Amino acid sequence: MKHFHDDFSALLNGFKLETLENDPNSIYGLSVGLALNYLNAGWFDFAKENQGEPAISERFVLGTYIGDAMSGSVRDYYLEAFQNVLQTGKVWHHDYECSSPEKFRIYHQSVYPLYNRQGLIIVNSLVKEHPLETDSRTPCQPIRNLYTQETGFITQCSNCRRVQLATRQDVWDWVPAWVEQMPENTSHGLCQICFEYYYEFKYPQKK
Repeated sequence: MKHFHDDFSALLNGFKLETLENDPNSIYGLSVGLALNYLNAGWFDFAKENQGEPAISERFVLGTYIGDAMSGSVRDYYLEAFQNVLQTGKVWHHDYECSSPEKFRIYHQSVYPLYNRQGLIIVNSLVKEHPLETDSRTPCQPIRNLYTQETGFITQCSNCRRVQLATRQDVWDWVPAWVEQMPENTSHGLCQICFEYYYEFKYPQKK
């Protein structure tokens, strides 16, 4: 599978393609129109390790608009941040949670402008990892009728990976089985706690 467009290397400014290729972190590139134009090996490795393959590679091919990978408030948040880097040429940093069924994980995202602001490089680095504390996240069983919304979708927080209860929109449960393997009818949003702490609080212009 081809993992970068032919003109991508010409946009690199301060980066070597070899450096990106050998970096174990998940790295992807975006065109000025915010379409995928580069995916490193670490990106594919992360998707595979988190049970995202082959669906991720089949869905998000080169040329895919990055907004199609997001929804709701998190989509607006990232699209505005990416556009701001393209407009100002300033590097942007952001921390977010992406836990596995067994481990609490925090990642640091750095977004760098490319040559003449004609694209972006996004680097996602693991900065914190430790076993999940069971007293803070009581495991719940994957009972579909408890979590399937009227729309027919199961809503998972794209940050903490908890699942929204269908009868209580303010309740988000930890369902490890769906962190390990999401149902096909999963959609993503943000629980209120993650939105306020990771997004609204750290990005006040969105208030």
